[in-house]
Amino acid sequence: MAIAGFEWIVVGAIILLVFLLRPRAVTDLARSFGQVVAEFRKGKQDNIVVGEADEFLSETARKLGIWTQGKSPSQIREEILAKAGRG
Repeated sequence: MAIAGFEWIVVGAIILLVFLLRPRAVTDLARSFGQVVAEFRKGKQDNIVVGEADEFLSETARKLGIWTQGKSPSQIREEILAKAGRG
């Protein structure tokens, strides 16, 4: 069931009342949206860097005889550090 013309007016009026009763809501919403965009961009950059680092981690783990299948990069990193500390 889709929202019809009159229902949009009611929804708009409710949203307008919320913003009028709480003026900081607009700034909070804008700030939250900016944080979401910043986190998205940061995550996008991290994936590129992690992709290169994952290859290096996998190669290092193979050289040390560590099984990497099904493990996260942080788990592989911990095992490499543990094995290097014993050596």
